[in-house]
Amino acid sequence: MTLTSRLIDPSDRRSMESVRALVADAERADGTSPISDQAMLAASRGTRALVAFDDTDIDTDGDAASDPSAGSQNPLAVGVFGEGELDLVVRPDVRGAGVGSAALAHLLAEADRAAPEALRAWAHGENPAASALLRVAGFAPVRTLYRLALDPARLSAAVAEARAMPSDFRLELFDPANHEHAESWVRVNAAAFADHPEQGGVTDADFAALRAEHWFDPEDLILARDESNGSLAGYTWIKTVRAGDLVEAELYVLGVDPVYAGRGLGAALLGETLRRMSEHRPTRITLYVDGSNEHALALYTRAGFTVDTVSTQWLRNNG
Repeated sequence: MTLTSRLIDPSDRRSMESVRALVADAERADGTSPISDQAMLAASRGTRALVAFDDTDIDTDGDAASDPSAGSQNPLAVGVFGEGELDLVVRPDVRGAGVGSAALAHLLAEADRAAPEALRAWAHGENPAASALLRVAGFAPVRTLYRLALDPARLSAAVAEARAMPSDFRLELFDPANHEHAESWVRVNAAAFADHPEQGGVTDADFAALRAEHWFDPEDLILARDESNGSLAGYTWIKTVRAGDLVEAELYVLGVDPVYAGRGLGAALLGETLRRMSEHRPTRITLYVDGSNEHALALYTRAGFTVDTVSTQWLRNNG
């Protein structure tokens, strides 16, 4: 199959809306987002390339063959590459027609021209087709990411059983107008996730861009401070997304400054997370955790979370 590719300008509102629509269609079909928030954030800021793929010879809905401009409104696939990573999503109604393999070949050629070193790619959720494409392209699995879920009916019990906040810490809500809040959050996040390939690298600009997302609510970002000196010791951040009667509360990220490790702050912040989530009356409760993070997995399992989906990161090392 021959696809037409075009680089999307993140300032092109119409094109970005078509990308988000494709991602949303794929998430509804697959049960998990096909492109991570970090990849989309990087693409929107221009630090990763965003490529749309069209083929006006394929008439999947009666429009593409008759209207050459239809592709720009409804691409067959979208890829993101840069910073050593690659993501690809194919529109659900054209899968199995060779779109994925053709788009991947194009992205790999572009990525190799830009930086021919090691390249990582995600297969989000249980996705045998994506895994097969990556394996044929020379990738091997290197990392596992779990999405955990908590039965909303279990939420009240999980809140009641949660660890209380230690007396030497106090809680406050994130204040968007307070520059110290943002600066201390970036610092503590970097320390808490120093070994994490994505979360640990969040910059001031990244944090500002995340706060500009439609789902951001400052009351869902809870800070824990050391009572003795006022320093930020940890935080928990909830992402709440509403779609009609459906309310998904995701533990977006929970971090503790390593200086305060071993004092029960992480478990107590999880309790605060669950309490805040209960105020949203969620119909779905989720979080993502790296498969190698045994401590976090144990913490969430004790609270009643179970594995919902498994995603795999693949590596192609050209060296």
